[in-house]
This record gives sequence, C-alpha cells and structure tokens, in this order.
Amino acid sequence: PAESNDPAAPTLQQRLMASGHERPEGDRCPICFLLIELTVNGHSKIYACCMKRLCNGCILAARQRGILGSCPFCRTKVPADDASELEMIQKRVHKKDADAIKVLGDWYYHGKLGLAKDVSRAIELWT
Repeated sequence: PAESNDPAAPTLQQRLMASGHERPEGDRCPICFLLIELTVNGHSKIYACCMKRLCNGCILAARQRGILGSCPFCRTKVPADDASELEMIQKRVHKKDADAIKVLGDWYYHGKLGLAKDVSRAIELWT
C-alpha cells in the first residue's frame, strides 16, 4: 500500500480492519473471559451441568489445582456415564435453558450419548 501523509490514515485503517469481526459472546470462556481459539469445539468443552463452554486452558488450570471430577465453573460432579449426562441435560431442557436445548438438538442430529439419530427431533428442538 502507498504511504499516506494523512495522520488519520492509520486510525482509519485500524478501524476498517477491526470492523465486522465480532464473535458471539458464547465464544468467550466464562472463567478467563478470553476468546476461545478457532475451531471452538477443538479448543473447549461444554459441561452438561451448567452448559458453560470452558477453554482448554482453564480446564487444564483447574486440573492442576486439584479440581478433578467436577466442573471447573460450577463445581458440580461430572457425570460418569452417557445416561447421567443425558439426564443432566434433559433437566436443563425442561427448565427452558436455550443452550441445553441447542446441545440436545445437536446430539439428536449426530446420534450422540446413546440417542438414536433423529433429524426431525433435532429440528424440532432447534426451532
């Protein structure tokens, strides 16, 4: 790019380069408040107890501090099996938790946690 003598040019360029790059609030770790690196699913984990997405760094820090077998955010015991995790999520769905409804829809769509793959049920949950 050509050099500009206009003193406002760097500021304008910075504003233009920074605009349009907002990420959803859910892409921030609720513990450290940093943006979770892309791909979000590869650098974080959703906990069924509180439906919070925590970054791998905070999960590691919690383990190093001795927080094992429980959620680093809410300290609820992590479910031991798929049935317990599904039950935990369904409780949150019954309470109309939007994040839990979305996750349950995703799991029906992909057939996870022992659920039969059911696209129509997934779409029903998402809408």
